[in-house]
Amino acid sequence: MAPVLLSAAGKARHGALLAVMVAEVEASIQSTSRVTRTILESVDLGSQSSLRLHAIVYREAVTPAWHVGAAFTDIAHQLVVLAVRKDYGVVCASEASLRDRIIKHMTAAKTLSQKRLGAFVGPEAAAIWLDGLHTPSAVKPNTKFMTGLSLEYALDPLGDQTYRYSAIRSRPVIAGLTDARGKSLPVGAAPMSSRIWVGRPRGWIQFTDNLRAILDHVDKRPVVSRLYDILATPVGSPAGVSDAYAVAVVPPELLAEDGIAAEDQEEARKWAYEARFEVKSTKGANVEVEASLSGQLLGRLALDMHAQADDAPAKVTATWVRRPKGPADEQATCERMLTDTNKLKIYYDSGHTLAQGYFFNPAFIDHFFPWEFLPMPATLVDAEKPTDTAGKFQVAAIGKPEDKSLFGWVVKRLFPNGWLASDDGSMEVADFIHVDPASQVLTLVHVKGSGSSKDDRTGSVSDYEIVVSQAIKNLRHLHMRSLHEVLTRGKGKQIGTAVWRDGKRQPDRTGFLAAVAKLPSSYQKVIVILQPRLTKREHDACKADAVPQARAMRMKQLNTLLLGARLSAMACGAEIRAIGQEV
Repeated sequence: MAPVLLSAAGKARHGALLAVMVAEVEASIQSTSRVTRTILESVDLGSQSSLRLHAIVYREAVTPAWHVGAAFTDIAHQLVVLAVRKDYGVVCASEASLRDRIIKHMTAAKTLSQKRLGAFVGPEAAAIWLDGLHTPSAVKPNTKFMTGLSLEYALDPLGDQTYRYSAIRSRPVIAGLTDARGKSLPVGAAPMSSRIWVGRPRGWIQFTDNLRAILDHVDKRPVVSRLYDILATPVGSPAGVSDAYAVAVVPPELLAEDGIAAEDQEEARKWAYEARFEVKSTKGANVEVEASLSGQLLGRLALDMHAQADDAPAKVTATWVRRPKGPADEQATCERMLTDTNKLKIYYDSGHTLAQGYFFNPAFIDHFFPWEFLPMPATLVDAEKPTDTAGKFQVAAIGKPEDKSLFGWVVKRLFPNGWLASDDGSMEVADFIHVDPASQVLTLVHVKGSGSSKDDRTGSVSDYEIVVSQAIKNLRHLHMRSLHEVLTRGKGKQIGTAVWRDGKRQPDRTGFLAAVAKLPSSYQKVIVILQPRLTKREHDACKADAVPQARAMRMKQLNTLLLGARLSAMACGAEIRAIGQEV
């Protein structure tokens, strides 16, 4: 009988509000093809504990799920209790499915905001249910359930900052909800459904006293606890969301481990790495972007955000503002990608992020990641790999004197010594794998071209989102046997000829695989993120006190992303390096 907390949606108050709510509840108690519901009693209980109360008892007859036919019927008697005080209402129902239906169709009153329900969250959390707002990945759970003594101290400031709590049981200070010693009772709260629960009452008087204490607490509007600020904070409405600065497509298929068709993997990789979405204008949470794929302009789209009821993901619609003739198939796919909330991420200077269809304020760690900045002379920082005039990847051109791409920089500048192999492709381990037999270090290198090549460019989380997510997913390939096995399978592919030893091209992976096999069990593991969007100039500027708030916020988002990745790397016994451009 966990109460759902409501506030009046119209002008009705007190008894008038209760009468309208009763009528709506009675209308919701309907039969279905499988369940027959019959109201037996609907009783006005008058005033108790300063509340106006009403009870409805109904009979529920249902055919057992294991039986086909009408020979057997399960009979249950259910109870709904409604309580009103001032402009607040409460619905308590013994049948959870009908309770949800009642609340969904209720027009006389509406559920309280998630922020208001935060008043029922306090210290000494004994249980917490977490929902992930990050892109689904094989290396990070979508949901988590934790139990303990004071879980607010067990939350990971880095690993858990992409989760929100959907329900929690803690001990908030609420007058009237204490035990015999005066200690706060455990209270459960599910803010997204405006529902709370306390232990089973000893009788009717305690039940109504608890309801009164709950509504008194709501009426006082107490300060919401900040103990859980390291978690993402969902925003119920996009009203305060503004100034989008970056848009990214992060297909879950790219981060999946198995069971994904090769063509789906290739499409995901293509749109994650070769698509560009330049923000042209913004209005509130809405944004116009100019989209291109592999250097080909697809056009300009207006993306409109539509908040949905019942905590459903926001809906995104796309309208072509300018649509050049020609790439019709790519344009259709682009529209599909940008309206799929499972793939779309939008970052705002207001501090919000749209991810998995939800607007939320992420928790940011105000610490700087130890970035490395290296000179990149004669390098096109926005060119990931060498291509021909048609934009097709040229494996044979990697590392040649005329190669000015980031792939060329890796071969010629980053790792001129030791064994180096490229594994670029839809099922890649990494863009490059480097083995240093002398120091016994194995390095996976993940490369992505910058979304801008201007010397005065600012940071952008969207440029790093894909490459960091891919690096985390492939952490398991740092295990020597797994890496050797995967690279052996790809030995016959064209990319299998992209192998170097001390800067000299090799015919195949044979020597490289032998070097991997000779690594001792104690070899050092390193992950390199090469994405030159961040420059030393911008990094240092964001440390200054006078930096504009929007730029500082972007830098916090970026540092938090990399610090979280470093935590995942450390869990696998690896270290992580992030390389930007020394400008």
